[in-house]
Amino acid sequence: MTELRVPKLNNNDTEYLLVEWLAEDGAGVVKGDPVVVLETSKAAEELMAEADGVLRRTAETGATCRPGDVIAHISDGSAPPPAVPDPGAAAEGPIVTAPAQALIDEHGVDPARIRALGKKLIKRADVLALLETGTLETGTGDAQPLPAVQRAVAAAVTRSHQTIPAAFTAVKLDAGPAIAQARALSKEARALIGLPELLVSAVAALHGQFPMCFAEPVAADPLAVRPSTAPNVGVTVDVGNGLYVPVLRDADRLSVKEIAERLTAYRTKAAQAAFREDDLAGGNIVVTLHTDTAVLLAVPIVFPGQTCALSLCAPQHEFALDSAGNVVKRTTVTLGLAFDHRLVNGREAAMFLNAIRKTITP
Repeated sequence: MTELRVPKLNNNDTEYLLVEWLAEDGAGVVKGDPVVVLETSKAAEELMAEADGVLRRTAETGATCRPGDVIAHISDGSAPPPAVPDPGAAAEGPIVTAPAQALIDEHGVDPARIRALGKKLIKRADVLALLETGTLETGTGDAQPLPAVQRAVAAAVTRSHQTIPAAFTAVKLDAGPAIAQARALSKEARALIGLPELLVSAVAALHGQFPMCFAEPVAADPLAVRPSTAPNVGVTVDVGNGLYVPVLRDADRLSVKEIAERLTAYRTKAAQAAFREDDLAGGNIVVTLHTDTAVLLAVPIVFPGQTCALSLCAPQHEFALDSAGNVVKRTTVTLGLAFDHRLVNGREAAMFLNAIRKTITP
């Protein structure tokens, strides 16, 4: 008999929510089949069967699970399957998760309104949706808990400001040639390529030249670093339902077209809230994108476990003098770098930014 245990899915959460069984209790499964979905503060993650056999659940939908917990057994017939409690025997109505129940109690929600949702499982997000649409009487001044994605952002920002003495510097980039190059590449590759894709490619290409900008501070000794073996570049994606930072692993091995295709796929996942934990883990540098044309300068946070974060602002039009003294119109962008000043100095930060600028606009 094989135990299906909850793995450690990320470093920010100590427990996860069992949101859905993909295989029926008592069903036959094959090793590698997805059998259950767990929800972390960032993403939904499928767990696979680790052996062939008959699945017997030991936890039900709506349960709170911790790393190491046994949530099912897969029997090969050598031992009788464990008994599973009847989920409907304990109480009538839907299953309410602990976070959802805490929110219901806080706002004094009528249980009849929860049952009226017609769902078998009531999650915190379901109660929040009711609160946000005004279908519950919340009263003046009631606290509105943040969604799970924003709570994860808040935790990272708080930890960053508490533990990382960050500095910031920026350069102005004449983006006209790069924009023209991106348009040509888009036509050639039949993919949507812009400045973000060129920037990711340029950053990845400089991994060997600026290893400290991709290094990982050692948790036990923040004045020691662990070099990275490859540039794993995170890129911010926010389509209106939360900020995500999916990662392009081994980005130096990807063509600009491949970078564009993966970023397009990540934007689709963001719109569907369909990220897996594996999409978001493993980054060693971040590129933050600021597309609002009114934003002239953006200072990103340095994510815990990293040393640098880049910001790319939207193109701006300006007039300048060319080498002959003539007034010309040009397009510029601001490229910024926030860095852990314990590990990276201003000179190296400026050299890194200028190397990126020269790579994008040779």
